[in-house]
Amino acid sequence: MMTPAPEAPAVTLYVPGLYGGKGWPKPPPAALTHILARTHRAPGGSEGYASRALALFDLPPSAGLAGLARLGEGCVRDDRWWVRCDPVHLAVDGDRLLLLDNDTLTLEAHEAQRLSTRVASVFAVDGGTIEALAPTRWYLSLPNPEPLHAIAIAEVAGRNIHDYLPAGHARYWRTRLNEAQMVLHEALSAGHGGEAVRGEANSIWLWGPGHMPPPAKPAFTHVLTDDVLIRGMAQVTGAKVAGLPAGVSHVDYTHSTLIVLRGAQGAVQYGDTEAWTAFLEAFVTAWWKPLAAAVRDRRLARLSLIGDGGPRHILEPGWWRAFTRRWR
Repeated sequence: MMTPAPEAPAVTLYVPGLYGGKGWPKPPPAALTHILARTHRAPGGSEGYASRALALFDLPPSAGLAGLARLGEGCVRDDRWWVRCDPVHLAVDGDRLLLLDNDTLTLEAHEAQRLSTRVASVFAVDGGTIEALAPTRWYLSLPNPEPLHAIAIAEVAGRNIHDYLPAGHARYWRTRLNEAQMVLHEALSAGHGGEAVRGEANSIWLWGPGHMPPPAKPAFTHVLTDDVLIRGMAQVTGAKVAGLPAGVSHVDYTHSTLIVLRGAQGAVQYGDTEAWTAFLEAFVTAWWKPLAAAVRDRRLARLSLIGDGGPRHILEPGWWRAFTRRWR
């Protein structure tokens, strides 16, 4: 494991969903607009949750997200090809088929094991195996996988899947998806005699295919998150990982620290503008203002805020006063 190089104390807040949904008429909370106006901006990098996270850790875009997430689950690193094979619910909405992601499911562990075993039978003919490392997080390994280009589940949640179906050897993968839907339908019908209702898994979503990247240099010394994908990225770069703290008072300012707060992400995915506004107002009060005070007191050398799109917002000691003098 690589030892992180010492850096000036700094905190980066990664808030997926920070800028809301495309085409939303609702403006951002005034409190958020106020703090962003007092930062300076830098390019943010790649768009999308997984792509932005890879860029934050200086990992290549081709890195296998499934393998990284599996590492974050506590598994031993291996060189096998992995793809996330997450249970989801597909909901008919007129002529659209909307994906409700695994965070919306109510799967118990025993039911997840039963369903994942059924889905594994679809890929067994190709030598595939499935690990259900959590009720709603499944991992598929194939010894000789067909080419697969897949969209991360965070980018598809709440949207019409027809715009995001897998490519590569599309015929193979779409056939397997159809077969998985059929075995899940049979399993659910045997359980209650009807179609799947909201909260039940009636399909799978494949994403994050590939192999683990080699160990990389540290981008942060400490990472605080409850997401297994971010945990895996942190571990492969040698950072120390801990769960999301209860608040700013539990954050150690003596390191280069990344904090990932995903409370706005689900609200954006499913168009819940009220939940989005409420989260961001609470975020400004509970996280940004105390950390900004630490910058003013020079306990922090830098505070950065980044979403899954748009620029990076940076606050450094004395910057706002210097900016005001130049403006005047």
